[in-house]
Amino acid sequence: MKIRRARPADVAEIHALISHYVQEGILLPRDVSDIQRHLSGFLVLADGDRVVGCVSLEIYHPALAEIRSLAVQPAKVGRGLGARLVKSALELADRRRISRVFALTSSPEFFLRQGFERSTRHSLHEKIDRDCIHCEKARTCRLSAVVADLGSSSAVFDILDETSETVPVE
Repeated sequence: MKIRRARPADVAEIHALISHYVQEGILLPRDVSDIQRHLSGFLVLADGDRVVGCVSLEIYHPALAEIRSLAVQPAKVGRGLGARLVKSALELADRRRISRVFALTSSPEFFLRQGFERSTRHSLHEKIDRDCIHCEKARTCRLSAVVADLGSSSAVFDILDETSETVPVE
């Protein structure tokens, strides 16, 4: 299994993975058009041509990004695949010199094991202004905020080679 950038052919499988966890109340919904619009931020864990996991690194500005839509096929949970996806997303953020990555999660302990620290949703005003203010669950939200400070010294994006699909893992 390898982690690579998502391709247009992966959209249906990414959507199916996310939808499974939406039905369980674990992830927030993302429709196909949203996934297509943000496809450049998705990494997938592929077993041959089959997507078994995904994660999205959504960039707010050159110094801040969010990990979203972390999902692994239910039959593959507990094998460290989610941790591999998060590590790859953090490595991508670091290569882009993004100094701070956050997640809103129902599983903060998982992210703490990946090197994140607890934070508060209110400290993430960019997220609140962009998404939370419009969310129907805003007043009853039970998600926890976690933040990883990558310590990148410069907040400048690298120019990525669009032909490169493989993201280095370990």
